[in-house]
Parts: sequence; C-alpha cells; structure tokens
Amino acid sequence: MNIAQPESYVKSLVFVLYTLTAFVIVASFLFVHLMGFGFFFYTPGGLELSMRSFEFPILILFLVGFSTPALRVGAVFSFVWIVYGLCFLVAWKWRRSFSTTVQRSSSVELSSISSNFLLAMPLLSSMVLTSALAIIYSQSAVGIETGAPQLPSDAHEAFLNLAYAPLIEEIGFRLVPIGLVMVFYVFLSGKNVKAFSTAGSRVKLLFLSFIYPEGAKKLTGLPNVGEHGVLKGMSPIEWTMIAATSVVFGLAHVFSPVGWEIGKITSTFVQGFFFAVTYIAYGFEAPILMHWYFNYYFYFFDPNVAEKFFPATVGLLSVVELMILVVGVLGWVAIVIGGLRRAVGRTRRKYAQPPLPPSFSYPSQSV
Repeated sequence: MNIAQPESYVKSLVFVLYTLTAFVIVASFLFVHLMGFGFFFYTPGGLELSMRSFEFPILILFLVGFSTPALRVGAVFSFVWIVYGLCFLVAWKWRRSFSTTVQRSSSVELSSISSNFLLAMPLLSSMVLTSALAIIYSQSAVGIETGAPQLPSDAHEAFLNLAYAPLIEEIGFRLVPIGLVMVFYVFLSGKNVKAFSTAGSRVKLLFLSFIYPEGAKKLTGLPNVGEHGVLKGMSPIEWTMIAATSVVFGLAHVFSPVGWEIGKITSTFVQGFFFAVTYIAYGFEAPILMHWYFNYYFYFFDPNVAEKFFPATVGLLSVVELMILVVGVLGWVAIVIGGLRRAVGRTRRKYAQPPLPPSFSYPSQSV
C-alpha cells in the first residue's frame, strides 16, 4: 500500500474540517458585523448617541495626531462600518477569492488555505487570540498584570470607541509607517525595470506599496511571501519595521490613560506583530480586520452585553467562542509538530550515510 495515501486522506480530512469550521466562524464575523449596526441604530441608546457630535482623534504616524472638528456620531460610525464591510469584500475577492480557494484546493495542499485572507483569518486570528491569552495568564501568575481599559459606562459609547479604534490605529501604526518604508524599499531595491518604465506605472507602484505591499514586491521582482515563504519573503528592513511598530504599539497602550498596566506591552506586541505581517503579506484589509476582530467582534461576546441586548445569541456565540479557542490551540500544535518534523528531517539528511561507490558495500551487521 502506498504510504502517501493515508497521509493524503488525513490532509483531506483536515482541510474539510477546517473549511467547515472557517465557514461557521466567517459567518459569525458577518453576523456580528450586522449586529453592530443594529446595536447602534436600532436601540434607543444607540440612536440617541448617533444624533450627538464628538471630536474624533486622527492618528497619522505613531502617536502624532490631531482631532477632527465636531462630527455627527452616526455619520462617523456609518463610515467606519462601511469601511469594515469593504474590507470583508476585499478579503473575499482579493488574491484568490474565498470560493475559488475552497473549490481548487487539493487534499495535498493545505498551505493553499493561506491563499485567501478571509479563509485564513479564522486560523490566524484564533492563534493570535490564544497566544495573547497565554501571555496574559502566564504574566498574571507571576504578578505582572495587564489591566483593563476604562471604557465609558454607556454600552453604546464604549462600543463606539472600540469600533473606531481599529481603523484609526491601523492607519497610524501600520499602514502609514510601514507603507512609507515599503515605498522606499520597492523603489530603491526593485529589480524589474519595466515596473518603473512610465509615470503611470510608477504611480500604480506607489499606490500598491501602501495598499498591497506583497503585490508591489512581486511586480518589482523582490522576494515575497507567496513565492519564498514568510521568513525569506520579507527583507531585514521589513522585519525591522514589523518589530519597531509592534514595540511602539505596545508602549502606546501602556502610556495611554485608559487603564492598561505594564503587562499589556507583551500581548499587544504579539498582536501588533501579527497585524504587521498580515499587512505586508495580504494588504491593507488584513490588519484592519484582525484588529476589528479583537475590538468590535469580541465586544458582543461579553455576557453583560449579549444577555442585555441580544439574549438569543448567547448560546450561539458561546459555541463559536469554543470553536475559536480550539482552532487557535490546534493551529499552534500544528506549527510545533511541523517544526519538529522539519528539524528531524534536516537531522536525518545531515547524518545520512554517503552514497557508496559501485564496488563498495557496508559489511553485514548481523550477528
């Protein structure tokens, strides 16, 4: 019997199980996104808040920012909500569409899951969540507390803050600083001369460097994630920016006057690190949606919010939450097992017996 056959069956089963789970979790993303709109515009408290006007902070580069003039809250939330919806649409269609990835993926190409961000998002976001929780609980066990944000007492105003933050923070912490560096990197290091041949192509490349760094690198012949993997597909300058923005992201949370403690730095660094990697690999929509996941999405998993405003969803969201935790843990287990298998394979190749000359054979080891 072919040894590869059972392995192929296992991979096929894993792919089917993951795809079904991803469908459920992605459906919950879209469901909760609609819940947020209803929570804001179809409840008395949310409707009353939507008629008020606030000044909204705009973060341009790290902590350098300003505030807008007083804007109608309902208009701002609608704009942010539409942007998230567009990000989901882009994540569905861009690179290789969600449906195409599912239809064309073979049982022996589990890595094809990563071809579409929306299909990969349940796995990536679950792994980030479980790693952040592991860090928080481990630190708490040795007396390093993470703290909690002091959100407004009004549930709708708290949700407004959480819904607004991912968009503005990803622009300030990821898209602007990393995007600017990507422009210089692509234009100074690009090897494909045709990509710079006309003014139009240069403008296209400038725009692409911000919204889809991976695409800009492919056009200019630079190492990229799709062809070289994550480790080799990113240059030292990219890894430097990923680390630097993640450190600043963690420090900014601790120094902001909202109640976070010193332990927040590490968990936020890990989150920011993943956000930055997904930005370079997938495009602008990836870090925005990953951040949306932690703020907007998980707000409705709070029992106090769910039981008060959406009691019918409590059981459903509890099941989805369990699925998310299982996917995250299994994702890290798969990473560890894959790493060990590669390490063992390299060791075996290193110490394998050299090929023998035609006239030579090893002596028998039988006794």
